[in-house]
Amino acid sequence: MGEKMIVYEPLPKLRNGKNLMQYIQEAQYEKFDKNGNKRKSISLSNPERIRADDIVTVVYKNQKPVTGQVLMVKRSGLNSTILLRNKITGLGVEMNIPIYHPNIIRLDVIRRPIKYKPRNRHYYIRNSRLDVGEIGANGKN
Repeated sequence: MGEKMIVYEPLPKLRNGKNLMQYIQEAQYEKFDKNGNKRKSISLSNPERIRADDIVTVVYKNQKPVTGQVLMVKRSGLNSTILLRNKITGLGVEMNIPIYHPNIIRLDVIRRPIKYKPRNRHYYIRNSRLDVGEIGANGKN
């Protein structure tokens, strides 16, 4: 009666010195961002990261590239997104782009502002005098 019966083999607590969630997250980064360029492009420690107010082109595998001004960068692991705004025939269009989507090849910064605005989310530019013009693939209005 004093003997314990083993119902199942206990799971290992660490995988390569990491807990389960860190291990899974790094496996997902390896799958969706093999060379680490996307992770580096939004890392807060990188001075050349993508920031709000940059003009960015998103290059896809099987469709035309998308260009726009970054309104917001949401950093939340594999769910990180950027919100791009452009005007197409005078109508403001916003696209929420998931950075780690498998069809995205790379993110190219076309133009950076001379001086960044003091906020990191630029929702206030919508329908104001600060709103973006039509941005072509070369970054010109």
